[in-house]
Amino acid sequence: MSYSVDEITFLNFDYSLTEQKNLHKFPHHWIDCSHILHTNGYCEAASLSEIRKKLHAGGTGNLVFIGNGNYHYVSYLLLERITLPFSLILFDHHSDMMDASQPLISCGSWVAHALRDLPLLQKVVIIGVNETDAKIFVENRQGANDRIYMISEHKLHSHSLHEIMSEVGAFLGAELNIYVSIDKDVLFRTEAMTNWDQGTMSLVQLLFLLEKFMNKYQVLGLDVCGEYIFNDHNHFQAITGEHIKMNEIVNRSLIDLVTNLSDTREEQEQIVHH
Repeated sequence: MSYSVDEITFLNFDYSLTEQKNLHKFPHHWIDCSHILHTNGYCEAASLSEIRKKLHAGGTGNLVFIGNGNYHYVSYLLLERITLPFSLILFDHHSDMMDASQPLISCGSWVAHALRDLPLLQKVVIIGVNETDAKIFVENRQGANDRIYMISEHKLHSHSLHEIMSEVGAFLGAELNIYVSIDKDVLFRTEAMTNWDQGTMSLVQLLFLLEKFMNKYQVLGLDVCGEYIFNDHNHFQAITGEHIKMNEIVNRSLIDLVTNLSDTREEQEQIVHH
């Protein structure tokens, strides 16, 4: 399946990505949202509208780095721009499916909002979700919802990755268009550092599954969040620099995988056309 990355989009809500200098070597552009009020965790309707206008005016590539996980709801705005039927593949330690009837969209409810509001969103697969969220999903009878499939953190370690891919493939059926969203809180704390409780997925597992998805499906877009928050209190602490560097290494690994697969496909297509 085809996927190309011409330019990376960095969103600046919290300056967490400005410190990751090695990422800036790739072709990219910035969209500054740091001045927009009432966006941290929960986002007011007016602020969401302003972010939407920023994304439209700035233009987003098909690889977007959002920043801290508190702004993961921006994925909702990226999904609403898709014009083909598609399914969402979400790597996240949380289901992000809190009650969508609440007036404010949040980093914990954006998936529920997307399922309710976006008619082109067919199905959602959440990989690496914590056992509590997975249990709540079943107990609330959401487990009967044939639009949602969860791979819990426990299942991630008790089944082979090939089995997981097979299960996801059976769930998606004939659907070939996917959007991938990655929150690095799905990773173990030796791999990345976020401000949320984290899972135990390894970077190798994440890269393995992502490569499989990209080879099998038409990827319409990909976003990444889960950056470490630094502020006036911890900015100059040595451990803060370590956490930022850990996340930068993960982000660089994701960029390398995505761009290498993209370049390989372009070369193959050129050979075929010649």
